[in-house]
Amino acid sequence: MRIDALPASAGLWQPQLDLCFSRGPSGATYLSRQRAGYPYHVGRLLAHGADARVIVQSSSGGLFEDDDVHQHVVATERARARVETAAATIVHSMTRGSAKSRVHIEAHAGAQLDWLPHPSILFPGTRLESSIDVVLHPGARIMLADCYTTHDPTGSETPFGALDAAISVRGAQGQLLALDRFRLDGASGRPLGGVSSRFAAHGGLMVLTLDAEEGAAAAHALEQATEDAVYAGAGLLPGQCGAFMRVLATDSLSLRKTLARAIDAVRGALCNG
Repeated sequence: MRIDALPASAGLWQPQLDLCFSRGPSGATYLSRQRAGYPYHVGRLLAHGADARVIVQSSSGGLFEDDDVHQHVVATERARARVETAAATIVHSMTRGSAKSRVHIEAHAGAQLDWLPHPSILFPGTRLESSIDVVLHPGARIMLADCYTTHDPTGSETPFGALDAAISVRGAQGQLLALDRFRLDGASGRPLGGVSSRFAAHGGLMVLTLDAEEGAAAAHALEQATEDAVYAGAGLLPGQCGAFMRVLATDSLSLRKTLARAIDAVRGALCNG
């Protein structure tokens, strides 16, 4: 199987978004494969030194009932890339079904891949199933954000329906290194964090690396970045695969500020620039 081919174990077929980043002879990273079907649109590749940055847009206006979207992103050996979204993703109100979002991320030896989408906004009655499956090769580093917030455009504070979110991290041979999963029932009246009604935004940031020293440095940077947060925690992941931060915030703006501070802290600690 080619290094940039879709893995059969990923459970994906013809993902709507399929990106592969490779390092060219000059040392710069470029898009060696790009496929974007509805609802995704990929903006032009933005160069930052030898690194590549891509902003993904959605033409659908968000996720709707019965949507099932797949995204697949690979960074081959020594590629350095960052994938972002142009704006938050609205998950629209639903009457019976749910929406599914599946992401498969893989970084090969020496690669650095950042997956940093804006939060998903859960409207009243929303039922969202979100899964992010990561394959982490030795020598690779991945930073990924997974964030959610709630909003009722009518101002009635009607809760979202349900959120089932999971992130799995596996090694190159398929062994499970870490699994983060939570299920929240909005109809119960519990907030996104499940702790207090003050918190309407919930986010996590993973810094994935098989280098123990890098993982410790990342954990320390995340701890320092969340010292002023109202409700947050950070530490090492199991399986010696990096560090993790989880934040509860009163609103999306506060969450994004904390995440931005944490991302900058990690980049500084790991000399990413």
